[in-house]
Amino acid sequence: MKELLYIVLVITFIGCSDSSENEDLNIEDSPTEFTFINNIHGSLSLEWTSEFNEIMGVLKQLIPTNPNDYFYELPIYAWNSSVERPFQNKIGTASGAMISGNGQAVNGKIMVLEIPKEEFDWNSMHRFSVICHEYYHAYQMSLSKHFFDRNIELKWMSEGGAATFESLYIQQYYSYGYFEDAQNNVDIAAINSPEIFEKFNTSGDKDPNYSSSVFMFLALSKELQNSGLSEPQAFKLILKEFWVNNPTNENWKVTFEETFNMRLDDFYESLKSYTNDISSVLPNKELTLESIYEN
Repeated sequence: MKELLYIVLVITFIGCSDSSENEDLNIEDSPTEFTFINNIHGSLSLEWTSEFNEIMGVLKQLIPTNPNDYFYELPIYAWNSSVERPFQNKIGTASGAMISGNGQAVNGKIMVLEIPKEEFDWNSMHRFSVICHEYYHAYQMSLSKHFFDRNIELKWMSEGGAATFESLYIQQYYSYGYFEDAQNNVDIAAINSPEIFEKFNTSGDKDPNYSSSVFMFLALSKELQNSGLSEPQAFKLILKEFWVNNPTNENWKVTFEETFNMRLDDFYESLKSYTNDISSVLPNKELTLESIYEN
């Protein structure tokens, strides 16, 4: 095997812990900074590595992953799928793109970014958007210990949120319609049987590239706007505040109603007034992530 070339970059994120998660800790025991340990394999181009650093820098400022007692470090392992899986002594059999709970890290979590060779051949925007998607999941974990501990699944909110976030980023920073390009295959079940998208094993093949989950997420933002919220306020409630309220598999429906002032059944019923066309729920192209998080 060829000698592996590693570019190891360490980015530290400074923030403060959520007092609600650390109320029993002595403040001196609370971590003061979040560390991403970035292991970029030499099979990835300098262009990709440069974009990775740029994206991570923007996200660091936009939605910092604040440290707390359960989550303050995340190793990232990235490589081109054209080479045999590197880092096996650190990541085991992990592949694809995910935050895995099987890593050899302080808290057991690692981020894996295996970028398909074909995405470079086709200049696919996904080779960059996936960075935003997985970073958003890390951000979710820093907001919600129950999400970190996998005590809540709720696929359409979790994956729909991450996929929406990556599309908003690509739309804003690359002037590219990723919603229309990659998330336009919405299944009619998103209107007729939305409850199946609460779990991975019930949605099956009806959620390609999370298109149906994104549709439901964006429809929720429309319903919140219909109730009087601005577009940035609606997105902030879904992308951030719902997770700050730390829902679980047992209480998320109550948390949903308390966060959005809307019964889940009423929201599901409202979906019947839409068509399963992503263009019917697209956000304003002028919407920026800064307006959402600074609102």
